[in-house]
Amino acid sequence: VAGILVVGWIRVGRETGFWSGSPVQGDGLFAALYLIWMLVELRVSRSDVNLEGKSASDSATCPLYGLGQALTILSALGFPSLWREPNLAHAAGILLFLLGVGYRLWAIHTLGRFYSHRVQTVAGHRIVTSGPYRFSRHPAYAGMIAAHAGVSLFFPNPVTLCAFFLVLVPAILWRIRAEENTLFGIGGYAEFAAKRKRLLPGIW
Repeated sequence: VAGILVVGWIRVGRETGFWSGSPVQGDGLFAALYLIWMLVELRVSRSDVNLEGKSASDSATCPLYGLGQALTILSALGFPSLWREPNLAHAAGILLFLLGVGYRLWAIHTLGRFYSHRVQTVAGHRIVTSGPYRFSRHPAYAGMIAAHAGVSLFFPNPVTLCAFFLVLVPAILWRIRAEENTLFGIGGYAEFAAKRKRLLPGIW
């Protein structure tokens, strides 16, 4: 959050001329929306601090996942974009970001107390099949990927594209594998998984 505030503020000051013909300062708007998203998810992070009665099994994947997310957004704000003027890619990028965040938050809301930023089991854990879980096994991760694809489209530069494709996406795929090692130990998950792909319906 602090990094987004600092790097976003610097970018807004640096790119003022880029958005001079636009009714909004697009870079600042995007940074603000990303910051709001992070603040919304802070309540989940706070609940993760208390692991009493829970069993976490993601110590290897959690740091890489967080690093991939941080590198993607901070490099997007910190490095000059390949775009030379406002264009339709900016509208597409922010739309993809909002759809991804919305889909992720829908998944989080659907899971309720069973959702965590950590790979863990809680007392009374059960399989949820409603909401976006009707379509895939890991909609929260699908939303995370879509949101950062939007970041990469809005702020394309080589560093951000590498952070997204070479760090964040592989970290999420690795994390899904680790998470499913735990989930397949829960009664009913194998039947649930047999009817749904992991991220993209009909593909994977």
